Amino acid sequence: MSSLALMSAAALPDIRDTFGAIYIGVIFAAFFQGLLTVQAYIYYEQFPRDSWVLKTLVAVVWLTDLAHLGVVGSIPWHTLVVNWGNVPVLSSQNKERSIHVILVGIPSILCQAFFLHRLWKMSQKKWSLVVPLALASLAVFGLEFFLSIQNTINPDPTSYIHDKKEAISMFTIGAATDFCIAVSMVYYLQRGKAGFDTTNFILTRLIQYTVATGLASSLLAVACVIADFLKPKSYIFIAMHFSLGRMYTNALLATLNSRRKLRSTLGNTEMGNWSTTPGPSGGPVVAMSTVTQCTTVIANEEFSLDKDLFKRSNDAESRPQW
Repeated sequence: MSSLALMSAAALPDIRDTFGAIYIGVIFAAFFQGLLTVQAYIYYEQFPRDSWVLKTLVAVVWLTDLAHLGVVGSIPWHTLVVNWGNVPVLSSQNKERSIHVILVGIPSILCQAFFLHRLWKMSQKKWSLVVPLALASLAVFGLEFFLSIQNTINPDPTSYIHDKKEAISMFTIGAATDFCIAVSMVYYLQRGKAGFDTTNFILTRLIQYTVATGLASSLLAVACVIADFLKPKSYIFIAMHFSLGRMYTNALLATLNSRRKLRSTLGNTEMGNWSTTPGPSGGPVVAMSTVTQCTTVIANEEFSLDKDLFKRSNDAESRPQW
């Protein structure tokens, strides 16, 4: 019996690359969940007048991520604590590993829908741009659902190795979609720049938020692909995937919570002359409408900017300048 145990133990992969990686992945997932919780608290405290749609969206993604943390946290507990010393458990399939994939996909697709709706508004409802990106997002969600079902049915703990093409496609399409969404929004924000300090300052801030939130999920997805290539028999890419959904949800909350800072900028900064000036594309750009449109779109038309602020600024700047 001891020789059989030694043989089975020798056939197992390095536990540091498997359940050790999952343990570290759970720690990072808990860290990002904490950040998300703080951001959710700030959101509900600062924006009580937001629509029920946004409030529900924030609640759903937070609860889904919390459920996901509970699922992935049970993997090292079940394997390394409850079944300590039980070597065959290390080579058995965990249903939690299969469930976690779909729990990552749900908040991810919801957050991408939010950003796609924002891009749709910013692009003047350009369906030819948004529809392909929406289909790509749905394709990623479909692959996540497929992998979740596939790993649940297949008892082989290394079944994910046989689904390498699907996993790589999921990460690659997801990273490319996030990158395209971020680049498209930066493009439309950049077009709105004019010769007004306040306008350019606000649009620059929006561009910074867009780049930061869009690249985080893209880089993590690319890192998952690289880890899968370098360590195909390990769980490193699975552990990294634990935090992918929280990249989306933290980006969503960061976008919503950034509205207060931008409002403060609009209220405390001296506005330039609200006049019509040629934009980078040669067409007229009205600074006031540009700021209003972009800052409204940035939060899915829930920015609730003080219109009196623009009116007062406009009236003040329309007076004769001596």
